[in-house]
Amino acid sequence: MGKTSDSIIVAVRVRPFNEREQKRNCKLAIEMPDEQTTVIRDPKTNEEKRFTYDHSYWSHDGFEEQKNGYFSPTNAHYADQKRVFEDLGRGVLANAWAGYNCSLFAYGQTGSGKSYSIVGFKNNKGIVPIVCEELFKQIQEKSGKKSNANASFEVFISMLEIYCEKVRDLLTTVAPPKGGLKVREHPKNGFYVENLTTVPVASFKEIEAKIEEGTKNRTIAATQMNATSSRAHTIVKITFAQKSGKNSGTSMKKSEINLVDLAGSERQSAAGTEGDRLKEGIVINQSLTTLGRVIKALHDQQKSKGSKKSTQIPYRDSVLTCLLKNALGGNSKTIMIAAISPADINYEETLSTLRFADRAKSIKTNAVINENQTEKAMRELREENARLQNQMGGDASQEEIEKLRQLLAQNQKEMEEMEKSWQQKIAEEAAKHAGGAAEKAEIEKKKAKMCHLWNLNEDPALTNVIVHFIPDGETVVGNKPTSSGNFIQMSGLSILPQHVLLKNDKNNQVSLTPLNEDVDILINGKSIHGEVQLQQNDRVFFGGNHLYVFNNPTKKGTKTDITYDMAQSEIAQTHAQIFNNKNGVRNGENSRDMILEEELMSTLPLVQRANAMAGELGRNVKFEIVLVSPEMRGLSEGLTEIWIKVHNISEDTYFIWEKSRFMNRYYGMQEMYEAKIDGSDDWNMPKERDPFYEPPDSPVFIASCVVFLQSLAYLIDVEEQFPIVDLSGQEIGLLTVGLSPCSTNGKELRGEYVENPHQLIGKNIAFKVKILSAIGLPRRILKSTCKYRFFGAKKQTQTLTVSGNSPAYGHEETFQFKPVTKELADYLANSNLYITFWGTQKPRNSGGNSRKNSVSGASVRSRNVREMPSKTKRIEKMVASAKIRRKSHNFSESHGKCVERRRN
Repeated sequence: MGKTSDSIIVAVRVRPFNEREQKRNCKLAIEMPDEQTTVIRDPKTNEEKRFTYDHSYWSHDGFEEQKNGYFSPTNAHYADQKRVFEDLGRGVLANAWAGYNCSLFAYGQTGSGKSYSIVGFKNNKGIVPIVCEELFKQIQEKSGKKSNANASFEVFISMLEIYCEKVRDLLTTVAPPKGGLKVREHPKNGFYVENLTTVPVASFKEIEAKIEEGTKNRTIAATQMNATSSRAHTIVKITFAQKSGKNSGTSMKKSEINLVDLAGSERQSAAGTEGDRLKEGIVINQSLTTLGRVIKALHDQQKSKGSKKSTQIPYRDSVLTCLLKNALGGNSKTIMIAAISPADINYEETLSTLRFADRAKSIKTNAVINENQTEKAMRELREENARLQNQMGGDASQEEIEKLRQLLAQNQKEMEEMEKSWQQKIAEEAAKHAGGAAEKAEIEKKKAKMCHLWNLNEDPALTNVIVHFIPDGETVVGNKPTSSGNFIQMSGLSILPQHVLLKNDKNNQVSLTPLNEDVDILINGKSIHGEVQLQQNDRVFFGGNHLYVFNNPTKKGTKTDITYDMAQSEIAQTHAQIFNNKNGVRNGENSRDMILEEELMSTLPLVQRANAMAGELGRNVKFEIVLVSPEMRGLSEGLTEIWIKVHNISEDTYFIWEKSRFMNRYYGMQEMYEAKIDGSDDWNMPKERDPFYEPPDSPVFIASCVVFLQSLAYLIDVEEQFPIVDLSGQEIGLLTVGLSPCSTNGKELRGEYVENPHQLIGKNIAFKVKILSAIGLPRRILKSTCKYRFFGAKKQTQTLTVSGNSPAYGHEETFQFKPVTKELADYLANSNLYITFWGTQKPRNSGGNSRKNSVSGASVRSRNVREMPSKTKRIEKMVASAKIRRKSHNFSESHGKCVERRRN
């Protein structure tokens, strides 16, 4: 039995700019100077990092689209689908014929091109279909040779999806068990999925049909359960058996080919989850996180080879890594494709992918030729079954007996399959699906004649796989079939029992009418509330997750190039426009505005879904987008960010989540919602694990305050009150702040004014910041603290945490400068000190009735703190005047008036 030790083959592939990156005028951050080297450039520092892999595929430019849609190279640098197959797919086939297990998996962030390499698109077939097609071609060739007269070839396919640590069989019509299929471990063969459907296939067309069937099942489940395809892993397993010899002397060579399309590898931002108390309830793709840990552990193990220290590989920590154990460190020849974006805006994610791939290339697997005599294999299975029966009769515990029963059942199933002839297996499968091809042909005929809706999905492979026909007369759309009449069933988020009514008159004119005032229906991105006539190619959004295109085959102008991104973009644009109009946000005037608008467009649908899930799960929580300027966050520069305001209506508490924290919680909400839809008994999580719940004692952002520093630039000592402004732009109180220039030993300087801030340069001076007290904080705040960062400080300075809504902080901090630099002098003259307020809240058991307070659910006004001035002309004139010494007592008053004038 042959055995080889090989490193994982690692290929990196870069795609063209997508539409989003083109709109943003992104710059190219990737270079591939040769066929092994990938270079990434940091857009901020221009620093380059170089990586070497088995293959570096340049698929960014250098191609043209042929008449049949195939992307053909125009220069030798471009790597097309054929070249990728020749380099990687040919090896998979050769190893399969030799009897080795093979694994090929694609890794990278969502939208980086993983599915394109693995599955492909239209005539640009990926590795999976080409491998399957070539396998049957080669079987046909070998079957026709006289030397193979006693040889037979068997091919089986299975297809599964891993989502939220649950395994779903994609090739069965049987409803999945609660919690998904179980992953078991066989002492010899390793991990396997219990009761996974394995289908015999006799041609490439049959494999295509099975993958199409699995894709459809995947789409329906994702739509009904509000799942996103980018967070699910899909594994297609092809089992290839070669038999030779006659009767009892038959030998069998068996190969398993695992083709894995991994979920998007977006990293969880630490900024948004820091201090998050949900330790267990939320994990953004536990399987992918564990895969990273497994790769790192295998990499470390390879580096420390020869040392006594052993490395624990955490395969068992996730479903995915259990099933990929052989591929990553066991009996398999393995290939990894790392898909990357070329754009500078994705630098961090791309670098993370390249580092992951770099670690993977050092991992070695030990592939074994899987060859056995059939008679010997049967005898071994019988002997093992007898041994297992004996063990069950001993002093085994209930848990051990259950494991033994599972092994017995698995062995029995394997023996029964070995005893069946290939013809029997094919005939049984054909009987199960008799009429399937005819049914598919009938659907295609109907699509050419009858009005219908076809689905859109973020994954192009899952688009146009669900079709709903609209017959003459009235058709109800909803989640519970009516007792009579035409009905289209849609399940999932925000779909009511009777959602909308579709009317199709004899002339194929179709109208849509909402059946409830609470129904949320969007056509081409706009809400509708009454009867609407559907037009060709209209995009119809039902509820929270069903997105369809209307097609009337009797009318001209049918479009097949409408994408999920296009439809989602028009929905988001409509909502973003409403939001912008309410909040005074500019539309795409510069790159910063474009980034903000793009963020709004991607976040708004998620906030809407979060609100819908809260309603369906009985969580009395409301989510709302707020825009937070860098000044409001305590920064002197940066971009306006999207944060999410969370109102717990039952407790009447408010929290502000950064977007990354919201995304973390959003995925938890999805998992909770899906657990309920799936019929799980433990979907209703306790508060400490509930993604909708934030404990009242969690620190919450309250407001911020802008303190002008110009007085210090002229060595003027001041103490004054500055407005405290909340996220809605409302002044909620006043903060008393003292600013004093002093000597480096802390003695305050009085009367030593300067005419020009640059006179400070080169001197040794200290500046004292006093945060004395505040008045007017919301009454719900139990305790509060202030944070700020003075020039040059490496970390934020924080006051003591004080009780009450008129807290006396009594804070004083001295910042020494030896000497004062030009940068510091300019900072004092032209910049501000941004102070943020944080606190804990007192919950109110209001029985669901929220009481209005200073942080209301009103729309945000984007003018907030970012519009505050950095300096005032009045102060400049005063400072330039020789009268400054006599009028210094008026500094505070003029400063306050200026703030008030600009605020209004």
